[in-house]
Amino acid sequence: MAKEKKAIRYNKHFGVSVEAFESKGVFNAFVGQDSKFHIDPLLLRGSDIPEFRNAYEDFLNYFRAFVPLVRHVSRPDTSDRFFNQMVKRFTFPELQYTGLGFSKGNARGNGISGHLSLQLATSAYEIIRAGHEDPEIFALMPLIEDQIGQDRISDMTIAILRRHFLAYTQRISEELGLEVKQYPLTYDEIYRVPFLGKNAVHFIPKAFLNDLFIATSFEDISDASDYNDRLKARIAEIIGITWRDYEKFTKADWKRIILEEDACYAAAIDYYRSIKGVSYNFDLDRHDKYWDLKFAKLAFDNPIQFLTGIFKSSEEKVYNWTTTICEKFKRLIEDNRMSELVHRCRRTPDETDWQLLLYMVAEAYADGAKINLDITRENNPGNGEVDFKFSQGTAKTIVEIKRSGNKDLLHGYRTQLPAYMRAEQTDYGLFVVIFDDPSHEDDVKSRLDQVIKDMKDKGEQICPIIYVKGYSQPTASKPEYKL
Repeated sequence: MAKEKKAIRYNKHFGVSVEAFESKGVFNAFVGQDSKFHIDPLLLRGSDIPEFRNAYEDFLNYFRAFVPLVRHVSRPDTSDRFFNQMVKRFTFPELQYTGLGFSKGNARGNGISGHLSLQLATSAYEIIRAGHEDPEIFALMPLIEDQIGQDRISDMTIAILRRHFLAYTQRISEELGLEVKQYPLTYDEIYRVPFLGKNAVHFIPKAFLNDLFIATSFEDISDASDYNDRLKARIAEIIGITWRDYEKFTKADWKRIILEEDACYAAAIDYYRSIKGVSYNFDLDRHDKYWDLKFAKLAFDNPIQFLTGIFKSSEEKVYNWTTTICEKFKRLIEDNRMSELVHRCRRTPDETDWQLLLYMVAEAYADGAKINLDITRENNPGNGEVDFKFSQGTAKTIVEIKRSGNKDLLHGYRTQLPAYMRAEQTDYGLFVVIFDDPSHEDDVKSRLDQVIKDMKDKGEQICPIIYVKGYSQPTASKPEYKL
């Protein structure tokens, strides 16, 4: 597998430290890649960010403006100029470089146009004609409208409040000293914001963001951060159905129930008005969205002293740096209980988990120390997939990771690692063994010692082995690793 293109964060792209960027409360998005976050309009309510003090009311007013349009509509089709105006108001551009959403490998938002705009305009017409004029009903569209989810509401919110986000981006950019260009929102409204290619960047406050919580049982609903699920539970109580019954309901079913049952409509509006938005806790980071930034902070707070200038060759230098990183990885796992990060939810981590953990540690320390060390994960030179290649120009060190319970452990050391080294034309390699269970330690070491003895007898090259206690360590005597 060729090296995966590494996504970089805004702070790195714009040449700003993680600490400086984070100090502004800005979401540090990836350049050219969405993150699984959405803006929750409820979090706009009562915001003390200067550019957003009136944003929630502006959001609601956008939907209040549909009421007078509906009163003038003669027929709900695009031949009616008032209805056509409704369709236009439900047409939103596809915004790039917000860093939000659920797509992979691009930075585009979910624009709304065409058939979907017509669907929403028709729905708004039906809702308002039925006597329901509360703008909050439109914030509940993910519950009642097909093809509308939290990500589309998020992009819709940015489009409706675009001048708020541009003004915020302009101020943050000025405070961070970023390079900016003029962006004309209208002919007489110009903002100075950063650009990525031809597209203006829209910075998003972290305080407005949440991710999705998926409830798996009726009991989970009370703790869910998905307000729609909690609203479903409340309406279910009103009409007397169970979780098993209502989890089968479609959006059309919920729309019919809410709009036709006065008690359900009132419950929906009152509930939405009463709840308080809950933003994602980036410090706790339960869903591991900010791992790379936490490791960057780890490297900043606990630097490694990389030796320079005393080596006989570049190959020796790269090998020394690689060994230093792997030994630090071992200490973080064993002495600081970093293993708990991959043992969450009582799952047994696989080799991919350990590879990703080492990759993040390595990248964080290499970036933090500003050393010229390229770290490639799973690069296939023709003899299978190398776990890691640490390199600087033609100087390379290969690293192979195996769990102690892997049936190919001995084969990995004696055959795979040497084959990868030959393919990469290097004499430097490291073998990292992650112990799944303390009961494996003596047996695994004994078997590998026997392999090493046999390899020495045959004049084969011996690579160092780093043993890591990767099993969960609940003892209170060791300090807990804090990210």
